Formats: sequence, C-alpha cells, structure tokens
Amino acid sequence: MACASVIPFPQQGQAIPTGAGLARQVKTLANADSMNVRMDIPHFQDRMVERDIDMRSVLEVLRKGRSVGPPELDQNGDWRIRMRRMVAGRRVNVVVAVHVDHVDCITTWA
Repeated sequence: MACASVIPFPQQGQAIPTGAGLARQVKTLANADSMNVRMDIPHFQDRMVERDIDMRSVLEVLRKGRSVGPPELDQNGDWRIRMRRMVAGRRVNVVVAVHVDHVDCITTWA
C-alpha cells in the first residue's frame, strides 16, 4: 500500500511565519552573502535557461523584491515563498525554500 505525502503541522507554540517575515529573512540572507542563495536544483537551472533569466536578476529579486501570496509549507517541512521585482523591464518571480542559514531557489519565471 502506497503512503500519501505527509505535511507536518508546525510544532505546538511555533508561530506560522508571515510572507513579510520570510521575505525579510530571504533579504537578510541574500544581502549577507550570495553563497547563502543556492541555485543548484536542476529544475531551477532549466527554468533560468528556458526563460532567459540570469543570476543577477534572481539575486536582485531576492535582495530587493517583495513577497507575493502567503507562505506555503512544502513536503520537506520547509517554508516556501514567492518573491517578485521588476528587473530590467521584466517582472521576475522567484520561488524559494527558506532555511535558517540559506535559501534554495526552486523555480523562476518572468
């Protein structure tokens, strides 16, 4: 019998983060050091090439963008947030999984 994906609830007493709070955390990490932004997920790299979005644009979104929509808890227990900013005349969106010491870029589009 196959097991369905289980999404854990936040631990009792743990506050559910706001989009603005996660955006501040993403900005802090991205501004502190670009090594805190991981862009090594193959899906993300494929979308960057497919949609002609460069790393400079992604970093600009993460450093100066704003959150769009509510945060979502993914199947790994990480909070994901979508950030958006106008960069070089294009509205660039980046979805990241937020960790304590880094962010993983999940996908991007313009």
